[in-house]
Order: sequence, then structure tokens, then C-alpha cells
Amino acid sequence: MKTLFLATIGLVAAAAALSADKKPFERKQTEEVTASVESVDTASRGIVLKGREGVRVAMVAGPEVRNLDQIKPGDQVVAVYHQALAAEVKPRGTPTAAPSLADKVERAQPGEKPGGAAGVSVATTVQIESVDKSFNTVSFKRSDGIVRTVAVEDPDAQKFIHTLKPGDPVEIVYTEALAVSVKPANP
Repeated sequence: MKTLFLATIGLVAAAAALSADKKPFERKQTEEVTASVESVDTASRGIVLKGREGVRVAMVAGPEVRNLDQIKPGDQVVAVYHQALAAEVKPRGTPTAAPSLADKVERAQPGEKPGGAAGVSVATTVQIESVDKSFNTVSFKRSDGIVRTVAVEDPDAQKFIHTLKPGDPVEIVYTEALAVSVKPANP
């Protein structure tokens, strides 16, 4: 969770930078990967998957994976990864807020094909300290008083950070989610 928190704080500048007209900003990205099951060893919980480019990956299914015995060679494993970032410049005087964390995990029920989902959202409010237009960096203060400086690479984000002023409070919500499902091979 510390890594997620640091990633969230690191994205604060980029998120703030993307709301140039002080309207809320949201960016979403979803990736999907499909692989075929080549083999399953239920005793060792080992699975070998083959991706679309022919790359094979061996993995061990942890004890939280239910119904492993239902996975057969030829089944398709689909993983969907979703990221979202929302930012909103708040009214002056809005205090910084400590990060709040919300997480959720879902698992397949007994008898169902293995699958599950996990997601986490972190919300925080930071205060803009400064913007360096020549280096496209923004400095902000977290609720614990620590000031961080982050380089902003996205061209649209760079345009916005040039409009930020010291003292602007920015509320950030960062979400990550992963869902994995198993689809049976064609009968």
C-alpha cells in the first residue's frame, strides 16, 4: 500500500496539471491481456500460460485461488487492468487531507470457474507550493507537511501547471483495479 500511496502522490502533479480551467479532470486507461492455459498441475498449483505472441509464463496459483481443478488446457485466462485518476482544484482555504484508502477484493465462489477482482482507491488533497515553467515541475505539500516536486511530462499537463498558483488546493483520487477470469475452451 505504501507503493500505491507514493504512486498516488507522484501523480498529483500530473492530475492537477490536467485541469487547466479548474474544472474536474479524469483520465482512464484499461488494458486487457488474454492467454491460453497450456498446463495445470493441481498438486503444485502450477499453471503454464501462453500469450498471443507465443511467450510462455509459468506461475503458481496462491491459496486464495479457488476451484483450480476446474482450469483445463485450452481455457482462456483474461486479465483486465484499469487505472483512473481524477483531480479537482478546490476553493482556496481547503485544507490538505491525509490519504484515505478504500479497497475491495472479490473471489470466485466454490464451484465457479476461478476468477476474481481486486481494486484500491486512494484519495488525498494537497496544496500547490510552486511551479517551475522552465523545467515543467510542480511542487506540492502533503497533509503531513512533506513537500514533493514532480516532473510533468504530458504536454497537456504541462500547459496546465503553468496556470497553477501557490496555495491552490487539489483533490486527487487514484484508482487501480485488476480482474481475472477464466473462460472454458471451446467444447
